Amino acid sequence: MFLIRLIILLAIIVILMWLLKRLFSADPDPEQLESGRSENMRQCRYCGVHVPESSVVSVNQEPYCCQEHADLDQH
Repeated sequence: MFLIRLIILLAIIVILMWLLKRLFSADPDPEQLESGRSENMRQCRYCGVHVPESSVVSVNQEPYCCQEHADLDQH
C-alpha cells in the first residue's frame, strides 16, 4: 500500500513540474512565429510610450500612440 501511494505522489509531482514548466517557459508568441518577422517600435512624441510601427498615428511625420495625443500635441 505504501509503494502505491509513493508512486501516485511521484506521478503528481512530475505532472505539476511539467505544467509549471509549460506555464512559465519563455516560448515566443505563436503569432510572431507564424509571421516570421518582428516589427519596429516607434516612440510617441507626446507621452513617450513605444508602440508598433503599424499602430502609429502619424501627423506631420511625427509618431503618436493615438489620435488623442496627436491632437493634444498640436495645441
